[in-house]
Amino acid sequence: MNTAAANIESELSPPVVAGLAAVVARLLADNNADRQLAEADLNAQWKDRAPHLLLAGLASIATSHPEPQIRSLAVVLLRRFSSKVSEAANSDEPPTLWFVLSPAVREFVQAQLLQALLQETLNTVRHKICDTISELMIENLSFEFEWPALLAAIQEFIKSPHAHLREAALRIIAVVPSLISDKSSPATAAPIFADCLVTPVNEEVRVSAIHASVAYMIEVIQSDGIDEASSNAANNAFAQLMPVILTVSTFLPPKSIGTKNTSTKTLAGLTDETLVVDGFSYLIELAEADPRLFRTHMPNLIEFVATVMRNDNLDSSTRQTAVELLVALAEARPGMIRKLPQFTATIVPLLLQWMAKIEDSEGWHTTNDLNSEDDDNDEDYVFAEQSVDRLSIALGGKSMLSIAFTVIPKLLGSPEWQNRHAGLLAISVMGEGCRDVMMDSLKDVVELVIPYLRDPHPRVRFAACNCVGQMCTDFAPSFQSDYNDVILSNLVPLMDDTANPRVQSHAAAALVNFMEDADKHKIAPALDEIVRRLGTLLNVEKTYVQEQAITTIATVADCAGKGFVKYYPAIMPVLINVLENATDKRFRLLRGKALECASLIGLAVEKEVFSQHVQQFLQILQRIQQEPKDDDDPVSSYLLVAWARVCKIIGVDFVPYLGIVIPPLIASAAVKPDMAVLDADESDEQYPEEDGWEFISLGNQVGLSFISTGPEVHGLQRFGIKTNVLEDKHTAVEMICTYARDLEEHFVPFVKPVMETTVPLLNFVFHDGVRHAAASTIPLLFNCMRKAQVRECRDCSVTSNLLIRFILSATDQIMIFWNEVVEKLLDFMMTEMDPGYSSHIYSTYSECLQYLGPEFLTQDQMQRFVVSTEKQLDEFVKRSRERNASRKDVDYDEEEEEALKLDEESDSELLAEIANSVHEIFKIASVAFLGHIEPLLPKLKLFLTNSKDDIKHFGLCVFADVVEYCGATAFAYQGLFFEAFVQSLGSKDADVRQAAAYSVGICASKGGPEFAPGCVAALSPLGAMILDGRARSPDNIMATENAISAVGKICAAYAGAPGFNVNQTLAYWLNSLPILNDLEEANVSYAYLLQLIEQNNPVILGSNNSNIAKIVSILCRALVSDLELNPELESHMVRAVQMIRSASPSINPANSVPAERQHILLQKLG
Repeated sequence: MNTAAANIESELSPPVVAGLAAVVARLLADNNADRQLAEADLNAQWKDRAPHLLLAGLASIATSHPEPQIRSLAVVLLRRFSSKVSEAANSDEPPTLWFVLSPAVREFVQAQLLQALLQETLNTVRHKICDTISELMIENLSFEFEWPALLAAIQEFIKSPHAHLREAALRIIAVVPSLISDKSSPATAAPIFADCLVTPVNEEVRVSAIHASVAYMIEVIQSDGIDEASSNAANNAFAQLMPVILTVSTFLPPKSIGTKNTSTKTLAGLTDETLVVDGFSYLIELAEADPRLFRTHMPNLIEFVATVMRNDNLDSSTRQTAVELLVALAEARPGMIRKLPQFTATIVPLLLQWMAKIEDSEGWHTTNDLNSEDDDNDEDYVFAEQSVDRLSIALGGKSMLSIAFTVIPKLLGSPEWQNRHAGLLAISVMGEGCRDVMMDSLKDVVELVIPYLRDPHPRVRFAACNCVGQMCTDFAPSFQSDYNDVILSNLVPLMDDTANPRVQSHAAAALVNFMEDADKHKIAPALDEIVRRLGTLLNVEKTYVQEQAITTIATVADCAGKGFVKYYPAIMPVLINVLENATDKRFRLLRGKALECASLIGLAVEKEVFSQHVQQFLQILQRIQQEPKDDDDPVSSYLLVAWARVCKIIGVDFVPYLGIVIPPLIASAAVKPDMAVLDADESDEQYPEEDGWEFISLGNQVGLSFISTGPEVHGLQRFGIKTNVLEDKHTAVEMICTYARDLEEHFVPFVKPVMETTVPLLNFVFHDGVRHAAASTIPLLFNCMRKAQVRECRDCSVTSNLLIRFILSATDQIMIFWNEVVEKLLDFMMTEMDPGYSSHIYSTYSECLQYLGPEFLTQDQMQRFVVSTEKQLDEFVKRSRERNASRKDVDYDEEEEEALKLDEESDSELLAEIANSVHEIFKIASVAFLGHIEPLLPKLKLFLTNSKDDIKHFGLCVFADVVEYCGATAFAYQGLFFEAFVQSLGSKDADVRQAAAYSVGICASKGGPEFAPGCVAALSPLGAMILDGRARSPDNIMATENAISAVGKICAAYAGAPGFNVNQTLAYWLNSLPILNDLEEANVSYAYLLQLIEQNNPVILGSNNSNIAKIVSILCRALVSDLELNPELESHMVRAVQMIRSASPSINPANSVPAERQHILLQKLG
């Protein structure tokens, strides 16, 4: 590249600067063509040919040009071009223009910017200079470049008597707090911020000081490696700063009742509500980072926010942002807020009042477009509804319900419909967060709500439908079970409210929620009336009513199953008619819902009934697929799912259609979402929210890179993504997963393109559903290939040499895919610390091994697996300790415990999947894996001896695998686990007892003679498990049957062991049978029993064959159980019963089984 000369001033001559300024001026032209030409010149003539002159020249223009518009644009361009990719950068350099500049040019630009900042008189331009300085400082931090002059200037400006310089310094600190956090201790910085916070007259300085203070505190709070002494010092400094911040931010514009009077000021009050909103926004950031800083100030803050909420003269944005601060605190530190009863007592009633601030409008009743209501999202009543919902989830029922239900009955009893509407919506939104507490009084709530389904005002009836529908979701399935008749008898008639189609539609929508968890037997008596009314709604003029009716019919069919067959002849032709004829653009959603409904009905009534329309429906699907569609056409997503449902209905008959269906799915799964990076001052008007665009501000992050899936984003920029394509992408991957699961080897022609599409999606960070679906799909693809191999081998008639070559070729192709997949999976095991996704990665790995077999597991894999798993376990321990610390926190309470238990459940799932993976590796590699995992065994012992049941269960599973697959070799490690096995037999947790009993049994059956003394000694606690009075209860039966099986395994393995009375134990074991629930242990135990019978074991047969009837009873009860016994074993059992019946005709096998299952026995015995 053409490097800058040492003296940039000599190269940057006046003509050069003037030429660049002319190009900048042309960018401000009214004519779009002129602006495009200027932009092209700037890139081609300056950025690509002389980037050092471009950046230096822009800095010079920002400093000296007489026109403020030119100065402003020049400094903005300087910021943007600095972070652009350099054409001359090589792969070893961060590819930005700023990086490739010579130090001399960087120093020149930096000096010019500081000079511009010092001399600029216009606030708007000065703010842009601050933004550019901040951005360049972020670049410097990324590249470890120094800018000592900036730090000196900041230290000087922040103490300056000139308000504009103070503000400039604070604006820069707010974006780059690390500029001073590495240089100044909190004790030093806090007084400086405090001085700025009380700057007289200038409001911008005070609000900028809030921003800078908050950014600095967050930077310190989130610093890594801070020691306890430094942390305490920081907390003390921040505790002294917080009162000053909150005092400043609670000054509001003086607005008298009924008028907006900004001509007078309260003491040091802010007159600009925009600045007030900014101040609250900064406090929200601090609340989310460390809500504890607000603890001692909460009473005053609550009262202040309440005052703001009551002041209708303030702008909605001001009042809502004040409330948002409290909601953010509740979400970030719910335990702290729950200890402040004045919080809910003050704020919740005010929010409920806000929810009643809704006006009726003719448009609500007459609209044909329900989406038009999105325009109300900024209204107070919508914000209040969302806030009550969020507070309920954060604080729980004990804090919310007692306060809310002092107000809700009054609202419901009000003569004003708005109040009744608010009361019902409040119940709707509180159900999710307050579920556990509301369940105790659900009957009272139902009795309170149901009458309002008959309210005289349609909007109240609408709200009642909403409330009932939401309760169906929040309290399922007990709500449907307990109130089936009450709900249906009151909700279904509302579909006849012909004067109010909004109510009709919403009643049908509530019915969807009800049907999702309803009992098909309980709804059966009401089906005639439900389907009749829904059929009537299909003829209502309003399209949205027809759409909802079709959706509800689909859900009713899904719930009713084959019970919907009687309605099939009436409904399916209507849906086919919609699909054939509703081709106008305004019916796109209607058509999509008809696809959904028809395919769900097909699933419900099954293949035989659906066959009369299946070919016609498939032709419709093909036709719709081939039609040109807009990007926002909803039919596309419905079409994807409808194809998959038809596949599930007709099975392998669907294979001819795969060539039509799969390529578009792959294309949809592979589509890259539109992304945009905007500077802070760039408008996002061209990225409208209604088109699916969502933006996040990246604060003061330094160089955020979205792995390899998106652009690099820097501190002052906003990252945007078009989210609507993400759901389509997610659906596509899920549908591919469905086809691979349902069609297995028939799907193999598409495995290669699908694999190439889904494997990269494991790293798709923009949508969790996409990467989870990709992780679920990959093992199924390997299963498809393996099943195809098996089928080809079975059907192949070629010579053995050709067959061997085919097998090797197919295996090589699978290996190519596996090498790529396993590399990613092992990388994720090492780096992914989200337990939810980590557990899915382990699940994917273990499933792949199940399908692939031994040749796909290498020594390197095993070693990397152990290293990664050790890291995962260390992170698990770290999270466990953090949860234990939370339980000792001053804000800990019952609700906090519920949240901690949810986290523990996620971690438990991770441990379970790790155990499954360990199991699969041991199953394949046996002792060869022991050498890799051996260093980890002492750490795993800590899990085995942990007091928490789920953690102990994990340890039992892992060490049981060590014994099961390493046999006698495992005895060398028995000191790590066997004592814990035996002790766990007495656990209060049934799952732990089950795993412990299984583990002891495995030691006997697989561990060899060295385990004999320990296993024989374990008979006592095993017997205690079996003899317990609750041993056969549903919760305990699996543990009990594992204990029975373990006793049998000990008898089988150590019959001749010294000091072991095997005859006494065998008699006890026989009396403990049968095993009717655990398939694995049943197969083992009955095989052993038959062996003993064939050996004429005197203990088993009894004196004079006195145990024969008991043996027959055991075998017959097993034969009629729900167990799918090993076919060979079952045949052996049948022959044994037949032989005994022949020898002892007086024994009637049917006497030992329940009457309703005797026909099963007779069928099996013949």
